[in-house]
Amino acid sequence: MQQLNLNQAFTLIEPGPVVLVTTHDAGKDNIMTISWTMVMDFKPVFAITTGAWNHSFAALRKHRECVIAIPTVDLLDKVVGIGTCSGSDTHKFSRFGLTPVPARQVRPPLIKECVANIECQVIDIIERHDIVVL
Repeated sequence: MQQLNLNQAFTLIEPGPVVLVTTHDAGKDNIMTISWTMVMDFKPVFAITTGAWNHSFAALRKHRECVIAIPTVDLLDKVVGIGTCSGSDTHKFSRFGLTPVPARQVRPPLIKECVANIECQVIDIIERHDIVVL
């Protein structure tokens, strides 16, 4: 056991799983890696944490929709890679060899290689905490 600073305590209870979130803006699809996810209600209502520092946040705010894609462990290297580059200068579907599949209810695509995809509408953005409620 080791001692942590208080500002690192969140790492002990961070919710999971790590997911991929797709967005669409200005004719481009994008993918971001998100490790802060939460079930808020069983209607269902979900939440992710992201903010203005993230390229996809503008698309979430503007178009109010996304897809939460659940990757399998064999996608680990791609999930990490997606999380370490920006969609502002990288076409992530091409770079990481993922297949976009048209969604039924939203414009952002599903990811074929993921075990599940959840089409979502943004119902609230709690800016004080950078929480996007889906």
